[in-house]
Amino acid sequence: MVVSALVLTLTSVPALRARALAVLVADPRLVVGEAIRDRLPVVAEAASAGEGAALCDALAEHEGVVRVDVVAIDFGEEA
Repeated sequence: MVVSALVLTLTSVPALRARALAVLVADPRLVVGEAIRDRLPVVAEAASAGEGAALCDALAEHEGVVRVDVVAIDFGEEA
């Protein structure tokens, strides 16, 4: 399992921001922290590095997300 620590920058448009937050909170792959101004800490879990990268790309494409910063990635231990 790959675990990523991310900081999302959200839009300042209230309706888009609310929609983005609703989608993020509902995604079982994500643990969403408390927003500080326009920044939102998120922990993402994926089965592989490829899936983790695809998840980050999908988050960046969401209309309420302005930017995705990767803070750290834990690739886990080999079995």
